[in-house]
Amino acid sequence: MSVTVTRTVTRRPPKADVVVAGGGVIGTAIAWRAAAAGLGVILVDPQAGEAASLVAAGMLAPVSEALFGEDALLRLNLLAVRRFPGFAAELEELTGQHIGLRREGTLAVAHDSGDHAALLRLVAFRRSLGLGAAELDGRECRALEPFLAPDVRGGVLFAGDWSVDNRRYLTALRQAAAGAGVRTGHAG
Repeated sequence: MSVTVTRTVTRRPPKADVVVAGGGVIGTAIAWRAAAAGLGVILVDPQAGEAASLVAAGMLAPVSEALFGEDALLRLNLLAVRRFPGFAAELEELTGQHIGLRREGTLAVAHDSGDHAALLRLVAFRRSLGLGAAELDGRECRALEPFLAPDVRGGVLFAGDWSVDNRRYLTALRQAAAGAGVRTGHAG
């Protein structure tokens, strides 16, 4: 007679103070800061964020993206942009990587009179909130961005907007998170 013994092994999940789901720029930045503050952090699906983070424009655009009825979001976005240079400098110093922070602003263009009228309504709204916007004609738009089509009627430069090189930024964040002890895992 033969006896088969089956042993069940229970796999215990790793312990962590914080589990961050998603390894894009936001999740990785949260994981880095939490680990740097002394918390045990697991970042789940650290490569999953590439779908959005590596194709994003890297925009920090509180001015050009301010819309009617989103006053609380605008305040939060303006605060984030004011704090970002210190965050970026710390990240660059820690990792030795340049993240490509640019402060040229956002150029929004109009190709026809309807686009131009809509853009000017948004400019008036943003100015009513104290946000800067410089109206430009088509020639001035093309001077800033020479590859624009010749039919660009006009545009607006929102100087309060910035951007980062999203690929460099994500690479630096991953390096900082790893250096702070963030552990990675995969859902499933």
